[in-house]
Amino acid sequence: MATSSATATGRDRPVKEHVDLVLVKKSGMTKFEHKGRATGTVAGTVRSRITLTHSVVLKGTVTITTAAGAVRMTVDGRARSLGLRTKFTGKATIAGGTGRYAKATGVGRFTGVVNRDTWHATIDATGTYRY
Repeated sequence: MATSSATATGRDRPVKEHVDLVLVKKSGMTKFEHKGRATGTVAGTVRSRITLTHSVVLKGTVTITTAAGAVRMTVDGRARSLGLRTKFTGKATIAGGTGRYAKATGVGRFTGVVNRDTWHATIDATGTYRY
């Protein structure tokens, strides 16, 4: 949730992202690691580590890496259905980063869909950030 084209710091900026993730590693039915690509305000590679509890609560970390540095976020969400194509919603909080984004802060909301057979996920997010 940071932009590689912005140069000024200290003001809130809008964020709009689309993220496409594929499963890298799965431990049981509760821990998932994904990788993929973010397009939109932040264009870069994405790594996520998510823990699923009670079949509907998801918590974890997401890192988006750009040429200018990386942005780290914590995510907290909830499944809205339990079928093969499960919809989920939640919030993301920027927890710092590296390079240009070392002091980044921000909040956002996300919606997404995951295929529970392949664990492929797509996510759309909006919010604001400051770095």
